[in-house]
Amino acid sequence: MKTSLAYLCALAALLQSGCMIQLSDPTPDVQTAKTTSPVDFADPVLNRRQVLLFGDIDDHAAERTIQKLLFLEGKGQGPIDLYLMTPGGEFKSALAIEHVIRSMKSPVNTWALSECNSGGALLLAGGTGRRKAFRGATVVVHGMVVHGKPPAGMVQQIQDSYTRFWRTRARLPEAWLPLPPDVLHVLSAEQALEYGLVDEIVER
Repeated sequence: MKTSLAYLCALAALLQSGCMIQLSDPTPDVQTAKTTSPVDFADPVLNRRQVLLFGDIDDHAAERTIQKLLFLEGKGQGPIDLYLMTPGGEFKSALAIEHVIRSMKSPVNTWALSECNSGGALLLAGGTGRRKAFRGATVVVHGMVVHGKPPAGMVQQIQDSYTRFWRTRARLPEAWLPLPPDVLHVLSAEQALEYGLVDEIVER
């Protein structure tokens, strides 16, 4: 999926308007305190070129994940393994990680662990190396949830880009597209392989 300047401008304007686009079920009444901690670049897992993305995909998770990816890219252009266990999160945060992955020379292998939903499914399918799901993992694909009143036409531009992503990076049934926000497609690892979100299933 190629990102156009018009699309990026539309997304920026949409976010500035106070509209939030999510790729997970919204929970507006739950306020979670976030603590920011610096990335430990001496972490032995990170230095084995392995990145863990667990939990909600928000600005904080995107920043840490991107810092780790760029750190490893700076050390060399060997493969990087991105392990995903997430219920999803904000579209802009998942998309930011996907943009960085696509811009890197290092191939990024993606791994679905147990739960890899919504924005996690986008990142799983967006891997530039081998894309893998452990047998028994669940991958959930659905559309964008929009909060607020964005300017006319902007959500459609973003929806069109999201649909192009799935047509490029997977083999979802054409009848599913564009993905509506109120329909969940719950895929097993075997179905994720059948529909082209992953390239192989990892056995125990």
